[in-house]
Amino acid sequence: MGEEKIPKLGSLFVSESAHAFLTTTVYSSEPSEDSPFTAIVEAFRFAFALGYSNGLKIKSKGTTKTVAPRQFTVTEYLDILESDIDSEYSSLGGLASAYAEAGVELMIDWVDSGKSILSLLDN
Repeated sequence: MGEEKIPKLGSLFVSESAHAFLTTTVYSSEPSEDSPFTAIVEAFRFAFALGYSNGLKIKSKGTTKTVAPRQFTVTEYLDILESDIDSEYSSLGGLASAYAEAGVELMIDWVDSGKSILSLLDN
């Protein structure tokens, strides 16, 4: 019998520019169409889901910022991520981060086209 290999956990991160954008989507006092999230990790989770659902991954370039893994425990996503683990993305955190980075790019393009973050849910 073969030994089952458990992927490395890794950490969650996005590029500095992606982190800066995610920060703008977090509201300080009242939620809005463009700032619907209460924390960076919520915005990261949304970006991850967007990247994953579109099958898009982007490796973060340059300096990165860590995303605190509270409320986004990568092992909870093992079932959907483990088949994508390969030499390029060797940890669950790195793979989730690549999906989130792609999701942020989609969010930025969406906002740059004049649409709100919340309207992505209608798409």
